[in-house]
Amino acid sequence: MSTVEKYYNEFYAEIAELDAKGNDFSKIQTILPELSGNETFLDIGSGYGTVTEELIKRGFKVYAVETNKKAIDILRERGFIVYERDITKPLSINEKFDVVLLLDVLEHVFDPLFLLNEAKSVTKPEGYIIITVPLYFDILDRLKILFTGSVISMDNLVYGEKIYKKFRSYNYDHIRFFRPKEVLEMGELLGLKVEKIEYVPTSYFGKSKLLKLLTKLIANKYTVKLNPNLLAHSMRVRWRVK
Repeated sequence: MSTVEKYYNEFYAEIAELDAKGNDFSKIQTILPELSGNETFLDIGSGYGTVTEELIKRGFKVYAVETNKKAIDILRERGFIVYERDITKPLSINEKFDVVLLLDVLEHVFDPLFLLNEAKSVTKPEGYIIITVPLYFDILDRLKILFTGSVISMDNLVYGEKIYKKFRSYNYDHIRFFRPKEVLEMGELLGLKVEKIEYVPTSYFGKSKLLKLLTKLIANKYTVKLNPNLLAHSMRVRWRVK
């Protein structure tokens, strides 16, 4: 088993299952282009397919790229056509797709620009690439670094305090750290055309009700675009492939 396979089948396996429980179609519903009904989709690093499974239910043909053995079995049960691939290497997929998705994947690879270029290579001309990525560092994370010295994002409190306390710099599951400008820069380098950008306001998942209220007052759907560097904890981008 390669290092990458060990990462997704062992180290990242527990988090992958938690991510699957916390993600659904709403993650991409507003960033999708207008669909005619016959588009083909490729979900790269799909995990258990909980985000894109709804597309299958709506009659679309959805392919998945995954290396986690348990996830592959579940994906096939759910109706996905699966490519078992190491996403750090060329995908070697001959078919091209109308919409290619990388949902919270780029932060888990050493060379996100390479993977994004691979996504471009399997996208039809005038097709779409859609990504979602967590952003670093929003106002909560900056305050956390200032007062505690820890670089582990407070966003991980969504997994619960017990799991959150396990994270250290040496066992954190994110390899790359993005700011909005850097995400868009990758698209520019590959000649992709931005069609739509969405910013998700930073959220606090801890026990302090006061901090939760203050966060909602400062970072919400009305304020997040004013300064996404400080007020957004993730972003969604839809690019058009020229």
